[in-house]
Amino acid sequence: MDPYGILQAIKVLDNLSEEVPKASSLYFFSLKLLINKDKRTVFLSINPKIRVW
Repeated sequence: MDPYGILQAIKVLDNLSEEVPKASSLYFFSLKLLINKDKRTVFLSINPKIRVW
């Protein structure tokens, strides 16, 4: 499994459900951003302690 793949990014995003509620406009905006591989790589590379949108 690609550590920077879309499935991994969605799992991480889903774990941020307090900050980014599922089915919210922010959640769907985030999904659009994660389509871009460079943005996805940056998102997944950020320290999890400070990872918020």
